[in-house]
Amino acid sequence: METLVQKEPMIFDIHVTEGSHYEVGKQRAVTLKEHYPDDIAYFISPMEGQNYISAAQAHKKMMMIDSICPGFTDEIQGFADELNFEAEKIICYANSYHQSPHCCQFAVLPENTSDGHLYVGRSYEYFVKDERSLCVTRVTGKPKHMGFSLQNAGRMDGMNEYGLVVSMSSTAYLKPLGGNGCEFWVAIRALLDRCKDVYEAQCLLEEIPLCTNVNIMVADAAHQVSLFEVASFSPNQKRMSVRKPVGGFLVATNHYVSHEMKEFDEHHFWNSEIRYSSVWNSLLRDAPCIHEEKVKALLSTPYPYGPCCHYYSSGMGTLRSMVFDTTSKNLKVSFGPPDMNPWLAIDFDTPIGLKEIVCEYKNENIANPELFWREM
Repeated sequence: METLVQKEPMIFDIHVTEGSHYEVGKQRAVTLKEHYPDDIAYFISPMEGQNYISAAQAHKKMMMIDSICPGFTDEIQGFADELNFEAEKIICYANSYHQSPHCCQFAVLPENTSDGHLYVGRSYEYFVKDERSLCVTRVTGKPKHMGFSLQNAGRMDGMNEYGLVVSMSSTAYLKPLGGNGCEFWVAIRALLDRCKDVYEAQCLLEEIPLCTNVNIMVADAAHQVSLFEVASFSPNQKRMSVRKPVGGFLVATNHYVSHEMKEFDEHHFWNSEIRYSSVWNSLLRDAPCIHEEKVKALLSTPYPYGPCCHYYSSGMGTLRSMVFDTTSKNLKVSFGPPDMNPWLAIDFDTPIGLKEIVCEYKNENIANPELFWREM
């Protein structure tokens, strides 16, 4: 396999903030100004090839988001004020935003673990140029949480101090979203801020308007886990199906599995099926003696035998892997591909500040792209 030249460094930051939502937003902006001034343009520029959305559209979106995730707009206001910029023009309010990360996520219930713990494994694949901030956030009056940011105040995944874990993987990501509602990164932030367990998370997901095509996995400290398969193809084509563990496992990649979601299972690629099957087979082979090190080993296994990928130029490079232990409420993260980088423990009480992590990675060509991207 041809190895491409590594064109840019892969640098992550662990960013710890606390205080009110407004103060957390200001702290994030201060960090950007002091350490990453070139990144500010991403957050305050309109969507590529488009103009800013109107103030009326932004206000409508802000009201909707604040009803779903109270404090989100305050956080963005603090961010905007520190940058001396109009909050309505911050990119997170653009209705057209739809990212398509290629993720793998799985849960292993205590019946299959040697220590009686519940583990959630997560692998996130995308281009190198992406938001790369792990946020440890301690908002006054809200549970502490730690997870990776998307659109600054949004989250792609995370765990809160109650042991609630939320992660996602995109589905039907080439299909345009239909109707109004919040994207997954708002919903995940709301779950981390507002919920203690899977029951509360399901109630919230059923209540809020969702406009996203995604698999959302939720697990808790009481060893409950569910996968919510969501499709928003048009205002008249929206559905959410709940999938439960089978044999003490639950796995999701970038396609729908539930029978109820078959009509929405578009852009289901061969590589998603292979990653799904390889994770299932590995878990079945190691059960009932799975533990944290085996979860790490699985996440570190290169495609096609595991989820770890090095195809960054194709949007299929592993940017990070995570192991959540909902029983002991701890998180281990490998920044960059885990077959080339160490695992680090992240703590809810990490001191305020910023830490940078430089990662190793290799950029490879996909050996057989026609098969890799073949639609099932």
